[in-house]
Amino acid sequence: MRIWDRHARVATAVVVATALVAAGATAAWSDSDSSGVTPTAIGTLSPVGAEGAVDGPALTTSQSSTVARAAVAIRQSAAAQAAAQAAAAKAAAAEAAKKAAAKKAAAKKAAAKKAAAKKAAAKKKAAAKKKAAAKKAAAKKAAAKKAAAKKAAAKKAAAKKKAAAKRSAAIKAPAKVPSGGLVCKGSGGPGAAEQKVSAIGAAINSYRASHGLKKLSISRSTTLVGHAKKMATTGGIWHSGHENIVACVSDDSASTMVTAWSHSAPHKAQMLRKDVTHMTVGGAANDGWLFGAVLFS
Repeated sequence: MRIWDRHARVATAVVVATALVAAGATAAWSDSDSSGVTPTAIGTLSPVGAEGAVDGPALTTSQSSTVARAAVAIRQSAAAQAAAQAAAAKAAAAEAAKKAAAKKAAAKKAAAKKAAAKKAAAKKKAAAKKKAAAKKAAAKKAAAKKAAAKKAAAKKAAAKKKAAAKRSAAIKAPAKVPSGGLVCKGSGGPGAAEQKVSAIGAAINSYRASHGLKKLSISRSTTLVGHAKKMATTGGIWHSGHENIVACVSDDSASTMVTAWSHSAPHKAQMLRKDVTHMTVGGAANDGWLFGAVLFS
């Protein structure tokens, strides 16, 4: 190791210089490590005598021991410094590795979070798409159901109209109101059907009661119902010889019919008869009009 070599050279130079000083010489040393030259101890010793001996004092045993200990201490210090530097380098490498691991973990966590968000968004989009499709399917189903119901209603209405026309044809009503009858303007046509027989009888009894008269028993008459249908189909009223009073009203109301009769003296007199106990009634309706025929007995 370069640091160790440098410290070893320094220690050697110091030991040499110490020895020279202890010998009574002047000494100095220089570190030329930057140029690659080994540090050198430079000393000036006393002149050598004729016998080759050095003038001046020599190193004692104690001094040599001191120099040796100093060299060992210097080498130990250098070794400790090298170990500290190695430990610092190792700690720095460990810290760098820790930071790199933390960065990698953070990147992995961010990637996982991004993937989860992407997955959630895709799931939400799929759910919305599914919901929209279900809503569209439900709307389509409802529309189909509505169309089917409308078609069924139209079919039923057509069948009803056809049946009414068939019934009207079976009535064999006259093409026009017979002589002596009255035209109920705006009425007539196919579709006449039996209607409000009991309501007409009840309205007459209510009128009688308002005048202090007893109620009459009520019964339906097939003959009078047939006559009411004919009148409703032809669009007028006339007497067939089987009833006392007939009428037509445009609001399909039995009470309105009785009110109309009450405004005519002959019809009022029939309703307020005291010599009768029963009435036979026939009624028919056609396109909002009500036709009635009543026989008192």
